[in-house]
Order: sequence, then C-alpha cells, then structure tokens
Amino acid sequence: MNMKFVQFYFLFGIVSACSGYRILGAFPFNGKSHHIVFEALMKGLAKHGHQVDMITHFSLNKPMKNYNVIINLAGSMESFVNNITIKFASELSDDMVTPIATIYGNRLCDFMGFEEMQKLFKNPPTDPPYDLVITEAFGAHCYMGLGYVFDVPVVAVMSTMEYPWVSHFAGNNDNLAFVPNIYHIGSGSMSFWERLKNVAIYFASLRKFHTLTEEIQTQSMRKYLRPDIPNVREVEKNVALTLVNSHPVLYGVKPITPALVQIAGLHIESNEEVLSLELNKWMNDSSHGVVCFTLGSMILIETLPKETLEEIYDSFKKISPIRILMKIADNSKLPPGLPDNVKVSSWIPQQAVLAHPLTKIFITHGGLGGVQEALYYGVPMIGIPLFNDQKKNAEVFVAKQMMIKIDFDKLSGKLLESALRAMLHNPIYKEKSMHYSKLFRSRPISPLNNAIYWIEYVVQNGADSLRSPALQFSWWQLALLDVYGFILLVIILSTVLSVLSVKLIFTKIISKSNNSKLNKKKTH
Repeated sequence: MNMKFVQFYFLFGIVSACSGYRILGAFPFNGKSHHIVFEALMKGLAKHGHQVDMITHFSLNKPMKNYNVIINLAGSMESFVNNITIKFASELSDDMVTPIATIYGNRLCDFMGFEEMQKLFKNPPTDPPYDLVITEAFGAHCYMGLGYVFDVPVVAVMSTMEYPWVSHFAGNNDNLAFVPNIYHIGSGSMSFWERLKNVAIYFASLRKFHTLTEEIQTQSMRKYLRPDIPNVREVEKNVALTLVNSHPVLYGVKPITPALVQIAGLHIESNEEVLSLELNKWMNDSSHGVVCFTLGSMILIETLPKETLEEIYDSFKKISPIRILMKIADNSKLPPGLPDNVKVSSWIPQQAVLAHPLTKIFITHGGLGGVQEALYYGVPMIGIPLFNDQKKNAEVFVAKQMMIKIDFDKLSGKLLESALRAMLHNPIYKEKSMHYSKLFRSRPISPLNNAIYWIEYVVQNGADSLRSPALQFSWWQLALLDVYGFILLVIILSTVLSVLSVKLIFTKIISKSNNSKLNKKKTH
C-alpha cells in the first residue's frame, strides 16, 4: 500500500471523525524536556480543530488558535532551566523513585488546592463541556482523578519510556525475561543474573512507588476533587490510553497492548525551530563541519571544574578548523582562553542545528529528547551521561555504534579528543547513524497523527474500549502461577497415585504368590 495513501487515510479519518472536542491538559510538573513533548501533542490537537485548555508552567511564545493556557503555574515551584550544576547532577542517586513519587509527585497534588484550580473543578465549562483530560504519567497521578470530576476519559502521556508503575496500571505487564525495565543499564540478551536483577528492580520500584504515593495522593484527591473518589490505584486503572515516548529502535521490540501507544519522535516532526540569520550564516560558513555541545536545558556546562574546561578547550582547538557550537547559559563563568573555533550561546535551537547538513557530531548528556533528535537526523554522538535514564540511553546507542560514551568521572581533554577524532575519521559511526535514522523514520503514519487518532478513538468509543483484561488479574495469575501450580499438583498427585497403585499391585502379587506357596506346602 502506498505510504502517502496510508497517511491520507489516517488524516481523513482524524478530520472527518469529529467536529472538534474540548480537551483539558493538566501538566503540573515544570520539567522543560517533559513539556516539549506535551506541548507538541497539545498543539497538534489544537491544529486538528480541538479546543485545548492548558494547566501548565509554560505559555506559548506565539499565541495560536484553539490553544489556551487557562491556569499558569509558573513560579509555583523551583525552575530547572539552567539551574543545575554539574556537581549536583553527578551526585544524584540512580534510584529516582523517591523524588519522582514525592517531590515531583505528592507535592504537586497540593497545586489542586490553588484558588484557580478549585474554581475550575467546582464550576467547569459547559459551553461546551470537557470531553477528555490529558495528563502526565510520572509522579503526580492524582491528576488522573480529573476524569472523575468531569466524567470523561483520561489519557496519560509520558516524555520517557514507561516506568514500572505505568506498565502496571496500563495492563501491559512486560515479560521481564527479555524486556529490560527503565533502570536496566545494558542492551541485548540478558544473562540469568541480569534477568534476576531486572525482576528484582522492577518489583522493588513498583512497590516503592505505590507505598510512597497511595495514601497521600488518595487523600489529596478526596480533599481537592471529590470525597468519594476511589483509591489512586483504582483511578490509574481507569486511564483509557497511555502514550509513551518509546520506539523499538530505542529500547527493543516487545509486545504492547492497544492501550499503550508509542510516540517517540512526536516532538521532532512537529518542530518549528529555525536558525537565526546570524547562526544560519555561521553554520553555512562552517565548511569543515560543526560539533554541537549541550547538556540539555537544565545542566550548566560552565560549572565543570576549571581544569576540565581548559582541557576541553584544548581538545576543541586541536580539531580546528572544525567548529564547535556550545550551549553556555552564562559565559562570564567560563575561564579565559576560549578557542577561536568555538561559538557559545545561551540558547541553541537544537533540532535546527542537528538538522543542518554540516553538523558532524552531537556531544550530549544522553537525555531522551536529544538522543531521539540525533537519531532522527542521523548525527553520531559522544555521550557524557550523568543520571537517571541518561546512562541507559547511552548504552543503547553505544551498542548501535552511534555513540562513544565517556564516563563523567573520567572526563578529560584526552578522552574527548580521542572520541572526536574517532567520530570524524571512522565512517562506521555516520553509517550506523543513517541506518538507524531510516528505521526510526519509517512508519505508516507520523507519531503525532497516530496519537491523535487513538485519542479521538477513546473519546468516541469510551474509556473501556482499549482497556487490557490483564487489569482484572493479580500478578501471580498473570504469571500463570496458579495454572502451573495446579498442573504441578496434578503431576505430583498422579505420580503418587501411580506409585501407590504399583506398590499395591506388587504387594498383592507377592501376597498371592506367598499364599500359593503356603497352600502347596499344606497339600504335601
């Protein structure tokens, strides 16, 4: 079937299926990298004719039709943009369950007590009323309770691959024998000990999240939403659809239910970033190529130790005339001696830079948004992962020969120069990058249109239309332990009965033989 015809078919179905729904987007966490995905989705819905009302920390730079920020949460919590030092990031624990559940979960539920929030909950719009709620699946699952307030389906969306507690409530119980959880570092088939660790971490994370959130978030919903609202674990199970920022090229092939839709790359294809005239000229003039160096929206490169920065300067100087574009929020904090082939900027239109044909290498911390963009545009990477999923992402791309990883605690000018030269002179990295870019891009429908299709599907057909039957069973039933136990019991009982039967038969035979011998003696 022709690809363009398939896309037209889906687009026609999306446009013709409805005249436009009213959708409430509730995103209480102010992570910029998270918001990029959510904004792309909600803007896409608005462009398709739906009326989108947003509860968010971020306003649009340019107003657009059908998209309204009705409650602006900006300033209600600390900002993460350009606010994290290298030292702080490197010291973060790999176990992020506690902060996700508490600081970025339970705490955010209290935002529902804000006056503007309460006005919305008690006097929701009726012209028209809401048809759907879309909220983040991360830590503050109390916002999933808005479905009960407005009596509408709820769609959960993630800016990462799914955490164990998300797979759990989506009814998409991963087979841990070959599906690594988000905390598993590595790629390829797992050994016995890796599988054992995978299972232990999965269930430990799941139990920890549930323990930390269940009582507090249930109480918050009953305080701010409705006193008769069910337990938060039951509220989670009523989510109609879950959108996750994943793809088989990223984390491997696995079975998924229809209620779990993979949308990796959604924010890329709908991106509207462009290079400024000055930056565009600089890029075009970089005839020998450009290396883009950024550690994301939060982490400050300029907080690296002075000695490390000076070594990085030296490694950049040695690859001249290749140029380096480096994101630096405050260049006054950089040591003197910045090489002539390095340009610093407080903000980089990352996608536009990665899409430029002269961009040769992307030096990154391994955040999911950035590595997806490099994957999409076929740009090899040097990874300096610091915490959380960054380490997992780095291992994934190292295995694909798209990245050279440098452990942060071993970062030096010598290692960086070696990685840069390997990337520049060994064609395998570019070849692999282009190969996986092709696989990542090859889809019958764009991630955005796919997400919109299934969102409209659950509004039209009801919150139960895609729900997995797995939610009706306990973990031990899903693992068929009761069935295997019954089969084992039958086998044991059959074996015991067979042994007893054989024993009884032999006993009777021996007894009969003895009686026969005894009778013969009596006869003689």
